[in-house]
Order: sequence, then C-alpha cells, then structure tokens
Amino acid sequence: MLTIFSPHISSRLQYIVTALFKESAVITDNREIYILSEDACINYSDQLINKGIQIHPVAILEETEIKKQDITLSHWQGLPVFFSGSGQIPFDVFAAAFYLLSRYEEYFDHKKDQYGRYDHRNSLAFQHGFLDIPLVDYWILELEKELQKKYPDYKLPERQFVVQPTYDIDIAYRFRHASPFKNIKGYFTDLLMGRFDAFMERSAIYSGKQKDSYDIYEWLDLLHEQYALKPYYFFLVAEKQKGLDRNIDPYTSGMRALIEVHAKKYKVGIHPSIQSNTNENSSKREIQLLAYHAHQQIYYSRQHYLKWQLPETYRQLINKGIRQDHSMGYGAVNGFRASTSHPFPWYDLKNERNTSLQIIPFCYMDSTAMFHERLNAEIAIERMRYFFETVKKVKGVFSYVMHNHFLTEQKEWIMWRNMYETFLKTIHQ
Repeated sequence: MLTIFSPHISSRLQYIVTALFKESAVITDNREIYILSEDACINYSDQLINKGIQIHPVAILEETEIKKQDITLSHWQGLPVFFSGSGQIPFDVFAAAFYLLSRYEEYFDHKKDQYGRYDHRNSLAFQHGFLDIPLVDYWILELEKELQKKYPDYKLPERQFVVQPTYDIDIAYRFRHASPFKNIKGYFTDLLMGRFDAFMERSAIYSGKQKDSYDIYEWLDLLHEQYALKPYYFFLVAEKQKGLDRNIDPYTSGMRALIEVHAKKYKVGIHPSIQSNTNENSSKREIQLLAYHAHQQIYYSRQHYLKWQLPETYRQLINKGIRQDHSMGYGAVNGFRASTSHPFPWYDLKNERNTSLQIIPFCYMDSTAMFHERLNAEIAIERMRYFFETVKKVKGVFSYVMHNHFLTEQKEWIMWRNMYETFLKTIHQ
C-alpha cells in the first residue's frame, strides 16, 4: 500500500491517484495518521514532514476551472517532465499525469485537421518529441524506484502485459452482399473505366467461383487461435452510405450473419459513423442495430475515423450504455495520445468528476502507417515491433488497430497481410 498526505483532497487528486495506483493507495489530510502509517509514504504538500518522499504540488489539482497552464519542460531520470518543483521528486508527477490523461489541452480552442479532429500537432507530446513513448508509465516506474530507496518492499500494483488486436470493419465485403442496383452499376462502371480486374472479380464472386477479397475472417480466426489472442471487432453499421461511411447495408443477411458469428467468439463493439457525430438519434439507432444482430448489449466503442471531441462524445457514449472506448489515439500519426499504454477512467473536466467510461488507448494503426506516415510494409513492421517492445517494458496493453480490407490477398495489400502474419509469428516465438 501507499499512503499519500495532502491537506487538499480534491476530486482531481482522488482521480489521478486511483488511475495510477488503483486500490493500492490512500490519501489522507490527517498529518498524524500519515506519520503513523507503516506503508510507503508520499508527502504531497509544501509542509515539512520527516517521513516519506516529498512532492511539491502545483495548483492544477486544486483548481476547478480549465485554464491555460504555464508549462516548461525539463528532464528527470532522462525523461521529459513539467510542473517542476523542489521536492525529492523534482516535478509534480500527479499534476503532470493528470494533465496528460485528462487530455486537458484538448479542451481549448485548437486547430483541427482535415477531418475536423484534434490535430496531433497541437499536443505537448508531439511538440516536445515524446509522442512515441508512454511517458506517464515511465514516470510511475521511476517513482517506484524512488520509493524503494526508502521502502525496499514497495511495489506498484501488479500489471500484466497484454497484446490486444482490434479490427475496424469499415467495409465488410468488397462486392458480396451489396445491393443488386449497386452491383449492376458497378459492372458498367468497371467496364467503362477499364477496371477489368474488378469486373472479373465481381463476376467470379457472384457466380460462386471466388471468395470476396475482403472476406478474410477465417484467416484471422486461425491467427487468433494459433496465438491465443482475444480481439475486439468494431462494426460500422451506418444506415446510409454517405461520405466516409461506406460499409454495406447493415440490414442485409450477410452483415447480420457476420456480426452474429463474431459476437459468439469475440468482443464486438460499435464503430459510430461520421453521420452520428452530429445526430444523436443515429448513434442510438446504430448501437441498437448492432445489439440486435449480436444478440447482446453493446458496451464497446471506437469512433469511425477517430472523429470525436471532448467532452461531448464521451458523455453521449456513457448515456448510451458504453463502458469502454477505444478511440484514444491519433489518425494521422502513431503514438501515445494520452502518454500511457494502460487503460484508465475518463475524467470529465467540465463536470469535475470521474466517470464510468474506461479508456483503452491504442498506439498503432495500419492506415496511419500507410497513408499518413507513408511507410512501406517492411518499415511498418519495424515500427509495430517498436511499439510492442515499448509497451512490453511497462507491462501495458499493446492495443493496435487493423482493417480487414487492408489485409487481403490483392496484389496491392498482400505485403501488408504478410507483414501482419510475420509480426504475430515473431512476437510469439
């Protein structure tokens, strides 16, 4: 156990201590109780107490408003830190971790990217070069070492490294289960545009001679079984095909069967459409439709194209019964958006309260490596291995995002398919 003394026990302080230490830490504002404690101790105050290690607090955890913070980076144990102080830990690790996990910086007016999302270039992590590391996780490991100098038996709560595959099913099938009108139109378009490979594939699929190229689900099943993986599948079930929402009609028997089969074996979640961002009723209908096909309540979510904003999106998810969100990552660059690889509860800054929504951050997405970082498959696998090894060191959750339509045997994607299979093989050797 860990005992923390603070004369000001705020909602923010309670949140970050729970997020970092789970149930293995207590906070007290009683000096005598602190002095008599037989646990490892942290004096989180400006008071001089001859016990434990001292961290001088900055004001942010005592505040109840959201305002610009004065942030200057320095270094400790080779790591970037901010909110510096003169304690034995030379910065306010609780305040700095709160700033990053709460995504404090995303509440201010900021430049958006081409899809209307928070642009990663606004972030402290990108601007100061620590987006590639789970900085909060590193801080806490160094804090453990400092505590062990005084309390050799102290250990952080047990953490287990987990490899967590997740798949976004944006386009479940290339041609199969599309409407007759769409396929007839597609035949003529392929001919007129000279896309003879697509014309032949469409014909072969509808004659039963060939499997749909995006139908790689049995291959994925074999990989999961071989390496004892427990994936999440996030299904886009937009009722209208519009803009970036391009999946097949969610009312078709093929889509219904696909969801039903996966719900029996894996965790399935909603992939809320772009349209549902501005239409709460659409979001509700999509969750209900997925639940109907899956024959179960839906508790997991990841926003399509990672289009979300604080606090509105998370509040809507909570209101619809979602318990876990997997959107904490950037679409245009791989890395640790919240500077951690561990799941954590979402803190609603505007309402100043902890919430029931658990955030599962991811650090790697295939489409980001392809289209934004412009990596080839060979370099992408090295990048993926880097994140794997990094998360393994801190015993975090290596959550990554793949798409079925980028793992096909088509000539433009076969290298990525092989890359993924090789990656799973090498990390399980």
